[in-house]
Amino acid sequence: MSGSGKKNKKRKRRNRRIRKEIVLFSCVFILALLILLIWKAFLGGRSHDSSTHVIMLDAAHGGDASGYQGLISEDEYNEQVISRLEVLLEEDSRFIPVRTHTADQAMSAASRVEVINAEKPDLVLSVRCHNGDSPNFWATLIFADPPSSKYHAESAAFAQDVLASFTDAGVEAAAGYYYLRPIKEGYYQEHLVVLDDETVYEEETYDLMRADASVVIVSQINVNSSEETEFWASEEGIDKAAQIYYDAIVKRYE
Repeated sequence: MSGSGKKNKKRKRRNRRIRKEIVLFSCVFILALLILLIWKAFLGGRSHDSSTHVIMLDAAHGGDASGYQGLISEDEYNEQVISRLEVLLEEDSRFIPVRTHTADQAMSAASRVEVINAEKPDLVLSVRCHNGDSPNFWATLIFADPPSSKYHAESAAFAQDVLASFTDAGVEAAAGYYYLRPIKEGYYQEHLVVLDDETVYEEETYDLMRADASVVIVSQINVNSSEETEFWASEEGIDKAAQIYYDAIVKRYE
C-alpha cells in the first residue's frame, strides 16, 4: 500500500473516532440536560440538598390589603415578625427562607397558593392576627392542615412543635383545625377543632391550606387587645415571636 493510502486510512479512522466522540458527547449533554430539567420540575429549581430545607414564609395581607385594624395594623405586625424570622433562618445554613410575597404586594390567597406550588417548599408558615369579634378566638391559635389533607401528618407535627415552642416561652397557645361551617346560604360560622380530633369534616378551611405543601397558620394576637398588642407589637415582642417560630422550625428538623 502506498504512503498516501495509509494516510487516507489513518485519516478515515481518525474521522470515525471524532464522529463517535461527538455523538457520545452529544448524548451525555442531552442526558445531563434532561436530568437538570427533571430536577427543576421536582425541586422547583432551587439549589438545596437533603441537609437544607426550604421554608416558605407568609405574612398575611400586604400592600393596600391591611387586614384587621385595631390598636395595631395586622399587615404591619405580620410583616415585622416574618422579616425577623427570615433573618434568623438566613443565618442558619440548614434553611432557605423564601417569601410568598413582599410587604408592598396585596396578593390573594389563591395567588399565594400558586407561588407555594411553584416553589415546592418543605414547610409553609403563615402568620396572621384576629380581631376578637369571634368568641372562639383567644390567645394564640395554631392551625394545621385538616385530616383530609395528604399533608396532614407533617403539618400536625409541625403545629405541635410550634405549640411546644410557645409553651416553652411561657406563652398560652392552642393547636387545632380551622373550619367554616355553613349555617345558611352564603353564611358561615367558625368551627374550631382541637388537634386530637381527626374527624374529616366536610367543611371549608383557610384557602392557603389548599396548597400542595405542608402548611401551618398561626393566628397570633388580637389586634384589639391592649395587653397582647402592648407586648407583642414591641421590639421585644416581635423578636420573641420570631425566635419562637425559629425554634419550632429547628425542632422539626432535629
